[in-house]
Amino acid sequence: PQHLHYEELGNVAIITYDRPNCRNAMSPQTYRELVAAVKQANASEAVSAIVLAHKGPVFCSGIDLKAQPEPKDPVTGIRPTVATLGMANDTSWIHLMKRSKPTVAAINGPAIGIGATHVLAIDIRIGTRAASFSFPFLKLGAMPEFGFSALLPQIVGFSAAMDMCLTSANLDAGASLAKGLLSRLTEADDALPEAIALAAEIGKLPLLQVALTRQLIYDNACETDWNAILTREREAFIQLFRAQRAARLAQEAAAG
Repeated sequence: PQHLHYEELGNVAIITYDRPNCRNAMSPQTYRELVAAVKQANASEAVSAIVLAHKGPVFCSGIDLKAQPEPKDPVTGIRPTVATLGMANDTSWIHLMKRSKPTVAAINGPAIGIGATHVLAIDIRIGTRAASFSFPFLKLGAMPEFGFSALLPQIVGFSAAMDMCLTSANLDAGASLAKGLLSRLTEADDALPEAIALAAEIGKLPLLQVALTRQLIYDNACETDWNAILTREREAFIQLFRAQRAARLAQEAAAG
């Protein structure tokens, strides 16, 4: 990868944006490398959780406006952008995060534009006092992306989400914590060690139970039909019990 660094530390995969010279702005290549790194972590038997981090004082400054335009798709005639890549049906960033192992972000600086929207899909976001979230879309004549219109109201509430969007809000670390954009605020200068330690602890939990719980939260967070909620939970328990029974039978067969 040219735009990020991937490493495995114990049971944790660490994906680090490494473009400090352009404030970790996201280009189509950056996004493709990010997706490939997440898939690599999910495919690794040694990895149980993923940390997203960054080099330099900015987590992500938004879309890389200086990136070389990519050739148009010969079939669709559409030029690939981060938005078209990240919001494609069934293969979107949200779909990838839903299917992923648990994720933790270490944020030591501003998350601006798409830097803010894409990190909202991370399970747990740990920030330092230098962290901030900025939503300048309408002020710039743009619009938010990556499932932002659903994720932000889920996290901060409907009214607060409207306020943030219509005022192109910029929230410091304290306000981000109060609104839920940050899950945790550390007084350390670097959130990465805490993020790695937390991911390692989460990675020790039973993998199937973690996966099923994450899936239930994704599917049921905005569900209003209680029968649908309970049906999904019941089906998840049945899946868990069947897996536990199969494992027990396999152990008994191996022992006998």
